[in-house]
Amino acid sequence: MTRQSIELDLSDFADAARITYKKTRKAKRTPRGAKITGPEPPKPNRSGPAIRATIDRIARRVPEVMVKITQGKKNPETGKREVLCKDMRGVRAHMQYISRNGAVELEDENGQRYLGQEDVRDVLRAFARAGTPIPERDGRRREVYSIVLSMPPGTDRDAVKAAARDFAAAEFSGHQYVFAAHDDDAHPHVHLAVKTADARGVRLNPRKPDLQRWRELFAEKLRDHGIEANASDRRLRGIVKKSERQAIRSLNHRGETPRRVAQQEAQAREEAAGRSRHANPAQEKISAGRRRTTAAYGKVARSLATGDAEDRALALRIVELVKAMPPQTTRHEDRVAQLRANAKTAGFDCGADRDAAKDKPEQGRDR
Repeated sequence: MTRQSIELDLSDFADAARITYKKTRKAKRTPRGAKITGPEPPKPNRSGPAIRATIDRIARRVPEVMVKITQGKKNPETGKREVLCKDMRGVRAHMQYISRNGAVELEDENGQRYLGQEDVRDVLRAFARAGTPIPERDGRRREVYSIVLSMPPGTDRDAVKAAARDFAAAEFSGHQYVFAAHDDDAHPHVHLAVKTADARGVRLNPRKPDLQRWRELFAEKLRDHGIEANASDRRLRGIVKKSERQAIRSLNHRGETPRRVAQQEAQAREEAAGRSRHANPAQEKISAGRRRTTAAYGKVARSLATGDAEDRALALRIVELVKAMPPQTTRHEDRVAQLRANAKTAGFDCGADRDAAKDKPEQGRDR
């Protein structure tokens, strides 16, 4: 197989694996209704070396970044989520949270740093008045995006903060923003608050592909600071379960049990006891996704196996990666299995206690 054929197969793998994405979408119109076209998105990096490097990081299980947009609570009746930071009341509450009421330093897009309640009030005044004004109350749409950038425990916190600074500067040029690094969690993370409208009134309108591209950019900035980081789709690593949400982790840390977690625990206990069976509607989708993933890996591995020594070595790492993929089990299935194992162990313990009681000489008065 020619080098060109290998490069084409790598490009096909990038498409199948959704490695490359377009730039963040902008909302179509400004508040005044004038249509503004945002900057042209850069072409995704489809080069063979870049795709090889991504596959290699997946195979080596390099730590994965986490980037998410904080969402409001879901209304159980309508199914719709609460709109966060839709006016200055919401923005004020969020700024107080990420600054820990002024105790944690904020840094803005110009490198200016703020500490203390008076400084936080200065930031809020700037967000409210500069560029597109934010209403004090009764807003209808998100005026500030709350973004969390995180890495696994043990990652250098200063490097995470520096990478977040570089990420924000590269991605949100023209927007007002502040960020704060939090040290009160095992996962080093940075809260980034970005004003939705930029200097020209063009509004951010991020979608799921944009989040993936943000992950890739954050991982790149971390690597620039000497931290090995990757931003691959979890399915490429054979992982079914989504990562635990920050809000859930915070509640668990405080010893509180979220309602949804309690419901999931009750369902698992019902199934473990044999009283019901939880049908996962996404099971076929999960299985189909695994089949597509292994097929894509198989095709690119066969192609790389015809290349030079480095490509052949990468092909072997891909084969080992696929072999080592974990079973396609959900959190619910894992919990049911754990509960059944615990019950079985408890049964053995009780049986052992009864046997010991039988063998133990009877004590008391002579008969």
